[in-house]
Amino acid sequence: YANAHKLQQDHPCVIRLIRDHYLHHPAPRSLPYHLDYPEILDPSDGQSKGVLQLLQNQTNGFFIECGGFDGEYLSNTLYMERVLNWTGLLVEADKNALHRLSTRNRKAFIAPTCLSTKPYPMQVLYNATNTLFSSIIENHKRQARKKRSNINQKSPFNEADKVYKIQCFPLYSMLVAIGRTEIDYFGLDVEGSEFKILETIPWHKIEIKIMTVEWDHTPEGEAALSHLMKNNKFVKFGHIEMAYSREVLYVKDFLHNLRLYE
Repeated sequence: YANAHKLQQDHPCVIRLIRDHYLHHPAPRSLPYHLDYPEILDPSDGQSKGVLQLLQNQTNGFFIECGGFDGEYLSNTLYMERVLNWTGLLVEADKNALHRLSTRNRKAFIAPTCLSTKPYPMQVLYNATNTLFSSIIENHKRQARKKRSNINQKSPFNEADKVYKIQCFPLYSMLVAIGRTEIDYFGLDVEGSEFKILETIPWHKIEIKIMTVEWDHTPEGEAALSHLMKNNKFVKFGHIEMAYSREVLYVKDFLHNLRLYE
């Protein structure tokens, strides 16, 4: 019903659908993590360190990580959660990764879905041929570029050819469902759909301090991505280029309103 009628992002039916069927609540703080490498406090590819430097090691923050993958491997948010008492929302559409994610006892909401590229709920075909680089099918052909050729480390999952239907919701719908529209950090890495996902966001209704967005699979390109973010009062602070990541770091332009009077 929500898909067929293209219900608006904050429609009560959409919010109820998410809360009842697509949202798993955080594990209690008292419940130990179930990690493969608990001695590695920060498994991210550099994003966590960069973001926390800007936030001055803020405690008790709130994050969104999409995709959340298995909740540990290359996670941008695990350190924030374990060490600095953050919570947040992990969005992951890949069934294989999601199974592992659900066993980690993450202290964050988990959404077994994908973020919509339209401002309404929709169902898409999802390509999980390679779990680490899975994406919605509209970007499958662009996957030929994949990640950098110098990546030798393998994903902790066996590859299996899988294409299946999956439900997607706009990011704003997810935030309304969990009752949180003020976000300290948003990490977006979905192998090509980043620009379209960001276009769906009603920026006047939410507040995000810092974002990292993967750009090298986005067909619109980094320049178009940065132009979109500038129009929504974000400043491009820098780039993160690591073995697994080519991302742009954006910071909310808190001086934007003052510049209107220059």
